[in-house]
Amino acid sequence: MIRKMISERFAGLALIVIFSLTILFHLAVIAGLVPMDMIWGGRLKTQGELYVFESISIVLNAFMLWIVTIRMNYFKFSVNPKVIRVVLWLMFLLFLVNTLSNLMAFNNLETYIFTPITFILALLSFRLAIKG
Repeated sequence: MIRKMISERFAGLALIVIFSLTILFHLAVIAGLVPMDMIWGGRLKTQGELYVFESISIVLNAFMLWIVTIRMNYFKFSVNPKVIRVVLWLMFLLFLVNTLSNLMAFNNLETYIFTPITFILALLSFRLAIKG
């Protein structure tokens, strides 16, 4: 059913755009342009925690961006397609769990903005993880 609703091409391009924008968002957080209480469920207490969590997030988003570009054949790397598919399934699970955690965020803005985004990321990752 999802194959008919969302094409592989659309899912791939949408993920590339969203991951790119997410990396820019995390850079804005590090630069202090986004309030610390708006991210990570409002649970971060120190600037040091912010740098660690944001750095990890940037690396993970860059990795997922790289996986999607390989899956879409935008770059030719000799990576086993099964490995790419497993990573896409893990991305789907990550975003599904993240959607649930966003529903429990202390910050309502985070709940209302990031819950739909992570749900969309889960759907798009699922679309690329399934064959055909």
